[in-house]
Amino acid sequence: MNKEHFLIELKIYLKPLSPQHQAAVLEKYDTLFEERTAAGEAEEQIAKSLGKPRSIAEEILKEFGIDIPEKKLTRDGWQEIPSSEEYDEYTEFEKFVSEHPYKEELFDTRPPEKIGMRVFKSCALLAFDFLFMIWMFVAFAAVVFSCWIAAIVLVLSPILGTYSLIVGFNDAGLFQLFFTIFLSGIGIIGVVILLPLTRLFFSSLKNYIKWHGKVFRGRA
Repeated sequence: MNKEHFLIELKIYLKPLSPQHQAAVLEKYDTLFEERTAAGEAEEQIAKSLGKPRSIAEEILKEFGIDIPEKKLTRDGWQEIPSSEEYDEYTEFEKFVSEHPYKEELFDTRPPEKIGMRVFKSCALLAFDFLFMIWMFVAFAAVVFSCWIAAIVLVLSPILGTYSLIVGFNDAGLFQLFFTIFLSGIGIIGVVILLPLTRLFFSSLKNYIKWHGKVFRGRA
């Protein structure tokens, strides 16, 4: 089961929740997949370690006081899952705000910050970005880009060694060919190392941008 299949199945079983709460849970697991894939794990491995989407949904719904009904199949074989309207007696979520374990992620009960504080935080964050973070991201991106160029050149270096051997077959040309094959091996190792680093860079950049959105909305 890959990430897309996992999230679709989880969304199906979370149908008794409101759309906002479904989105919050799905975003949490989507972020979890991104972070672990950036660390080098396969999507199938992550899904297997998390467990079955139905079991996860059952635990979440129990925390809301909602019980998943037994499987009920329609004539065409699809499973019927009641919508949130059929759980009106359970959907007074306000009473769970103060004690629910998913409060920080599923509920945002804080009123928006005053406009003056939001402007101050936004200006401070933009100044911090301009003085430090932008240059750090640019420097890291430049290093990664340069390493990718070097790795690709090393991987393709046997082409030059083969050309030298064809132009002039001698001991020097043969040595150059074997040396470029050695360099190609180093380049392949570099590519293997750069792949997770590149995914980590883009994942970190995405999360940092999301944090900016929370600050600008007065929710951070």
